[in-house]
Amino acid sequence: MLMQSTFYQFTVKSILAGILIGLGCVIYVASPVKYVGSCLFSLGLLTIMIKGYFLYTGKVGDWTPSSTFRLIYMFILNGLGCAATGYLFTLTRIDLSAIHHVTELKLNDTMLSSFILAMGCGAMMHIAYYNFNKGKNPLYVILPIMFFMLAGFEHCVANCGFFAMGKVDMSVQDWTRLALIVLGNGVGSWVFTKFLHDPEAHAVPALFGEQEEHHSAPVINASAATSKDGSKRI
Repeated sequence: MLMQSTFYQFTVKSILAGILIGLGCVIYVASPVKYVGSCLFSLGLLTIMIKGYFLYTGKVGDWTPSSTFRLIYMFILNGLGCAATGYLFTLTRIDLSAIHHVTELKLNDTMLSSFILAMGCGAMMHIAYYNFNKGKNPLYVILPIMFFMLAGFEHCVANCGFFAMGKVDMSVQDWTRLALIVLGNGVGSWVFTKFLHDPEAHAVPALFGEQEEHHSAPVINASAATSKDGSKRI
């Protein structure tokens, strides 16, 4: 019964999504050719989407006030799964020394730059999710992921893996930056979901079995849409 509960499913699917992003972080850092590393990183997101796991940066575009707690909980689980995976592979023979350059760039950036780069990542994540759900073509995921990885955009969940891999002693400023990136990822995605009504948008998954409102077009009663002469109104 526990494994079938909504809370259990939400929790496990969020942790597994984080683990997959963590594996993507490992191959990106380990790869001497970043074009290859960024391409292989996309395998994590492809698996998440195919298996229906829950990733904050893929769900935050469908934010509503009532889903705030669920999204925060999802991000925390994503981050823990990603961080644990990134750290675990520092205990292996894989050469992850390039992580120090990655974290140095991220943590020495200005807050404004981090926020803008996070918005860019949020936009790419929305493009990946929306286009793949429409067309099921792997390139719809691979290209946006390569785009934001090669551009150096900020992905809040991946950063949890990078920081753990680099064994960063997180300061208050570093935590503040991460929180800003969490928000920036959301803003970048909301640009595509909040300014125009999207009848095909999906709600943030339920945590305890409650029903979340869907952004769906209102259903028009067929009888009410019929005029007195029997013709249908469009």
